[in-house]
Amino acid sequence: ILDMEDSVAAVDAEDKARVYRNICGVFRGTLEAPFVKDGRNMVRRPNSDVWFRDERGDAKMLPGRVVCLVRNVGHHMFSDMVLTEDGRTVPEGFVDLLVTVGAALQDLRGTSRAANSRLGSVYIVKPKMHGSREVELTSKLFGRAEEFFGLRRNTIKMGIMDEERRTSANLRECIRAAAERVFFINTGFLDRTGDEIHTCMLAGPVVPKAQMKQQKWI
Repeated sequence: ILDMEDSVAAVDAEDKARVYRNICGVFRGTLEAPFVKDGRNMVRRPNSDVWFRDERGDAKMLPGRVVCLVRNVGHHMFSDMVLTEDGRTVPEGFVDLLVTVGAALQDLRGTSRAANSRLGSVYIVKPKMHGSREVELTSKLFGRAEEFFGLRRNTIKMGIMDEERRTSANLRECIRAAAERVFFINTGFLDRTGDEIHTCMLAGPVVPKAQMKQQKWI
């Protein structure tokens, strides 16, 4: 997963621009990271595909890279890196979506040096969704992005992060709301625990963290 969310510290527009630049480099197949190891200058770059011949002499290929998924931020984050005409901030996830799909066009059009999807899809992981209505909103936004970029319907696939109580309690409905797009579901246990505490804490003390994993809800 190429992360625009929890595992990166993108606290302002300048930081986020670096994240976007790296992800564009991944989809172009041009991202490189020089480093020094044991006194030697080295460069990390995407692996090439592996070509070989089978026992019949036919050429075969194995992808040299895993499929890249991109995790955007949730619906409730706003950013001043883009402003509306009247000066208001915009949902950061809207910008993440457009940049992600724009970067993936290199892959979809076959102009990347390192192909990602073998089926012509863009894989976006969406976190922090509180129930099926937010999943439905995400699916609608994906549809609008497809219209904007002239892509066929359901090109953009959705990974649902199950890390909010309303999503866990209504997971079947969440899947139904985006059934044509969902390609995986993953539970973020730390965020899911935090939301359980946040949801219940006004009703009284919650169990200690060490006991949290023994609770029925998890």
